[in-house]
Amino acid sequence: MFLTNGIKATLIQFNRNNVDSIYDDEDQRNITIKVCPYNVDNTINFGTYTTPEATGYFITKRQYDVQEGDQLEFRNKTYTILRVMDGWQFNRIENYVLAVK
Repeated sequence: MFLTNGIKATLIQFNRNNVDSIYDDEDQRNITIKVCPYNVDNTINFGTYTTPEATGYFITKRQYDVQEGDQLEFRNKTYTILRVMDGWQFNRIENYVLAVK
């Protein structure tokens, strides 16, 4: 359940069309999504695994197609998504926690 009011960000999705050309970095889509900056101190207290090289964490809705290696533009900064972790509730994925650098 995504209970917070999200802040708009741009998700840059890479390589979704299975194109095997040498210019695979040109295969990208920009999608406006809503994210919420996440405090990693809470995950340490609850025993959730963290990513050591991550500089920040974001929560996003489960409807978005987010994969590792995509980029996130948030408040004029570009972050690379290192890890996508599932947030389960009531036997289904409710949100994703994105570890970014």
